[in-house]
Amino acid sequence: MSLKSNPIISARAVAILAAVFFIPLAGCPKAVTSSVGAVSAITPVNSPEANARAKPGSKTSDIPGTETVRPSSTKTGRPTFDGDRAYGLLTKQCDFGPRPLGTPAHEKLRAFLTAEMKKYADQTIEQKFDYRGMPVTNIIGVFYPTGATAPAKKPVLLLAHWDTRPIADGPFSSESRGSRFVYGPKGWNRTTPIMGANDGASGVAALLELARLFKQRKPDVGVLLLLDDGEDYGDFRLDQGRGEGVELGSRYFATHYTEDAHFGYPDFGILLDMIGAKNLVLPKEQYSQNHAPGTNSKVFGIAEQLGYKKIFLYDETQDVGDDHIALNEAGIPTIDLIHPLPNGSSSLGYRYWHTLQDTADKCSGASLKVVGETVAEVIYRETPAP
Repeated sequence: MSLKSNPIISARAVAILAAVFFIPLAGCPKAVTSSVGAVSAITPVNSPEANARAKPGSKTSDIPGTETVRPSSTKTGRPTFDGDRAYGLLTKQCDFGPRPLGTPAHEKLRAFLTAEMKKYADQTIEQKFDYRGMPVTNIIGVFYPTGATAPAKKPVLLLAHWDTRPIADGPFSSESRGSRFVYGPKGWNRTTPIMGANDGASGVAALLELARLFKQRKPDVGVLLLLDDGEDYGDFRLDQGRGEGVELGSRYFATHYTEDAHFGYPDFGILLDMIGAKNLVLPKEQYSQNHAPGTNSKVFGIAEQLGYKKIFLYDETQDVGDDHIALNEAGIPTIDLIHPLPNGSSSLGYRYWHTLQDTADKCSGASLKVVGETVAEVIYRETPAP
């Protein structure tokens, strides 16, 4: 993922950061600005800057009613999300070591995740393709609605990326100071690959624990669990900021999901990215707010009902480029639940992002449980789309 930019001062702000930390700008090319002009990780949701970042020319940002949000049910009795078990799944992924594309650890983790998904899903499907000669694999668990013997026509999509970045180029990475990573014709030279405990393993761990819940008691709605690959590989600076070699799995799914009837036409989506930090906070993400405001309100409202208001920051927002963008562009209203990225002097940002210090000890089962319980509640309250 990358920080989205404000066209007025972001280039200057990032240049200052680069000068101070001697960082290359491949994996962190963009900055977020506050309403007072200083660099920060979040901005008020109704600030002029936030409103200016809306994309009126895109598919759904300015079309009232495009996103359909149905009333939630009040059913109770769902299984409980086990944060400790999710944390164990996080550490299990880290046991494989760094897991970027084209490495043995990446392939070993693929086999593990596919086997785990098969334990719980009604069907498990691998979407395979190549990038620069390296295999890329989306692992998709299809969960039928309660009482059904076939996939739902309009399932809910939950996703997280399972790969890790091959270079430690975050703004607080000592490995990037005084050096310059070069993205060549064959991609990165895999130096200093990150562990990705929070950035990669946390979202996947939460989804696998949710898979166990959905096996134990089926929701009324169908669910797709998408473990997407290749989100964090390439250079986020290229192609006018859209990036090259990034968000590979989500873009592939967005382009090809209609080719497989098992996937139906997802009603809405929730992306989990960097949701395991001990100091977890989750402001609303602005692109999500522009394209799926009803889903954002539903998720953050349920989180508040569950007592998680201090973590789900309803009235604040951040701008992040991530896997949800391609899905929204494909017509699937999708929100991004993501811890703020490190930016300027803000104390909220996850400073271990894209560093060698993004390790399991920075994460906690308690944080995973907050997010897992919230998403589980959303799913088990959801009523089937007509």
